[in-house]
Formats: sequence, structure tokens, C-alpha cells
Amino acid sequence: MIPEQFAPLDAGLLALSSPWIAPVRVLEQTTSTNDDLLREGEAGAPSGSLLFAEHQTAGRGQFHRPWSSAQGLGLWFSLLLRLPITDSTVPSLSAFAAVALVETIRKLGVQDCGIKAPNDVLIQGRKAAGILVETRTGHNSFAVVGIGLNINHVSEDFPEELRSCACSLAMILGAPLKRHEVAVRLMENLGVREKLIMADPELLLCSWNEMLLKDFTA
Repeated sequence: MIPEQFAPLDAGLLALSSPWIAPVRVLEQTTSTNDDLLREGEAGAPSGSLLFAEHQTAGRGQFHRPWSSAQGLGLWFSLLLRLPITDSTVPSLSAFAAVALVETIRKLGVQDCGIKAPNDVLIQGRKAAGILVETRTGHNSFAVVGIGLNINHVSEDFPEELRSCACSLAMILGAPLKRHEVAVRLMENLGVREKLIMADPELLLCSWNEMLLKDFTA
């Protein structure tokens, strides 16, 4: 029997906890959840659609940098949001996800956590999560917010070139976590912070700035 910490994600259970009334799917493998959801957004997928993958073969971060998405060890997913794509909403799209990630990680008991501008989340100076926002403008514009969060990796699970600069929650806390529970907490925080994109972007950006690792230059 697979230990609960390493059990596959269950789309039905995740849907019960999603703040959005929209489909939640889990793929065993895909190239990139962002690419998939961008195509689905162009085809009319509703706001709040969530796509998780147990493994990505071509996950990526900012500037098309590759993102290592080890099988079953983290959360690799994308969220589609339909909203105006403007000079004011674009900064908020990255901010809401970063703030929600830091809040989630801190509530799990990791305090030495913050945001490295523009879209990385670091724990003890090492990268634990990343965000990639991609948008489509025009009629019925939308954004896809991709999130990668390292959860149950040990050092050897990362490519050798990343072992000195990447970490996971389990490495910091000293024990594996139940990915479903982390996903539920993260979705809850994402739902709360997403509402601020339109309702109170100044409050959202204030929270982002408070969590910013201003002196981090590595």
C-alpha cells in the first residue's frame, strides 16, 4: 500500500475543497499544465478551472527556464482566471499567488520563508516554489497562473545542478507531508487572495511587499 503522504492526488477530493465552481482535473503526466490550460482557456474553459499533474515533462518557469517536476513529490498545477488583463491586474496576478504560497508554507510551520521578486518563494534562501503567469487578451480575456511547490523531495530528487539552491517542505520540516492537505490549504489561501485582485489590489501588493526578501541578491 502506498503511504498516504505519497498517494496520488484525487480530483474529486480536490474539487470538494476548491474555492471555485469549476472543473478540477488531475493528469498522470503532461508536458505543461500551463500549456494545457491556455489551450482550454482559448476554447472557453471557465474561470476557476484547475489542472494538476503528477509529473510534467516540460514544466517551465519565468523566461522559459525549465522547472523540475518530479513524479508525485510536489504540487504542479495551473489555475485559469477570467478577468481584465490591464496594467493594474497583471502585477496582482503574480502577487496573489506568491502571497498565498507564503501564507500556506508559514501555516505549515516554516517561518523562514519569503518572496524573491518577481515570482519565486524561498525557504532559508533556497527555492521551494515558483509561479508563472501567462495571459490572453481580447474578448473574454484570461490568465493562467502556474504554480510549482516542492513538498516531499529529498536532496537526491533534484537534478544535481539544483541541489544547492532548491529545497522542499519535507527537507525543512524533517518529514514528508500529505500532498492533498497542502493542496487544500493552498487552494483556500489562493481563493481568499484572488478576490483582492479586483477588490483591493493595494492591500494585496502591500502583503506582497511585506513578504519580499528585499536584501536577497543570489
